[in-house]
Amino acid sequence: MDQITFEHLPTVVGEIRERLLRIEEHLENLRNSDPSSKHLMTISEAALFLSLSTSTIYSKVCKMEIPVHKQGKRLYFERSELYEWIKNGRRKTAEELHQEAERYLKSAKMRRRR
Repeated sequence: MDQITFEHLPTVVGEIRERLLRIEEHLENLRNSDPSSKHLMTISEAALFLSLSTSTIYSKVCKMEIPVHKQGKRLYFERSELYEWIKNGRRKTAEELHQEAERYLKSAKMRRRR
């Protein structure tokens, strides 16, 4: 790489900024397109993805607790469905529960006044 002088600094910084903006745009496009959303996984891949044992996955499949596709004797899992399954298991914080309770009580008071 050539030696960068003080006179070239504004040009170099401008080039770095343009490259960074292109990288950010590319990453955003990748995030929005989500090519992995239709990626099918085997049970062992799903176990790695979820950090669970294969026997736990089989158990959850039998109990219909986890989204799965079955073709013959094989089980397949979509990465996007597993991701949503994980997100749906999120527990609310104490603050969120408190706010929800306050909203409920306010709406109950409004109904009593009618």
